[in-house]
Amino acid sequence: MCGRYCIAASPGELAERYHVSAPAFFFPRFNVAPSEPIPAVISHQNHTEILVGNFGFSQGLKGRVINARVESIQEKPLFKSHLQSGRCLIPASGYYEWKSVGGKKEPWYIYLPDVPIISFAGLVRTMHAGHEMVILTTEATGPIQEIHSRMPLVLSQQGEEEYLAGKHPAETERYDSSEYRMHRVSDLVNKPGREGPDLIRPVAMNNAQRTLDMTEPE
Repeated sequence: MCGRYCIAASPGELAERYHVSAPAFFFPRFNVAPSEPIPAVISHQNHTEILVGNFGFSQGLKGRVINARVESIQEKPLFKSHLQSGRCLIPASGYYEWKSVGGKKEPWYIYLPDVPIISFAGLVRTMHAGHEMVILTTEATGPIQEIHSRMPLVLSQQGEEEYLAGKHPAETERYDSSEYRMHRVSDLVNKPGREGPDLIRPVAMNNAQRTLDMTEPE
């Protein structure tokens, strides 16, 4: 699944990346959690624009749904109609996943070093209280499988165009697994509300003690 991610980009960077007018009040986030407001890029009348809505579908549901599996998306009534009319791109810098080690969960940060802003394939639905977004997930590939069996569907720039144009998400172009990098990060990311660039820095393991490695991640 994908339940936490980072979008370390300014409004200007989002505007340049997606050729949109970004909300002036948006600011970089290093620990986006479910229910929080997030930006999403939609295609509307032959141009793109940004919407801001809450992370996860919740209105009218018993709980909050944050992910939609690509493999079964057309079989789920909650997602099927939005696949036709509610496709969106969810900007991110990278995402967090938790690896099970000895009965404990270790947080890892996963990203593409050569792509400062990536796009998750997403769905948006508009309710009376505003917009809500979910992230599409697929089977993990390459070294990411060592951390978790699922990963967000991260689209290449060509894949972004294909997805917004209506191509089935399972057939859209994405990045090769060899392009990803990942490192262990601080347990501080476990706490919603914690923010700052230290959350994505690698932790160094010395004599069973975890400390932040203050060098920039590669």
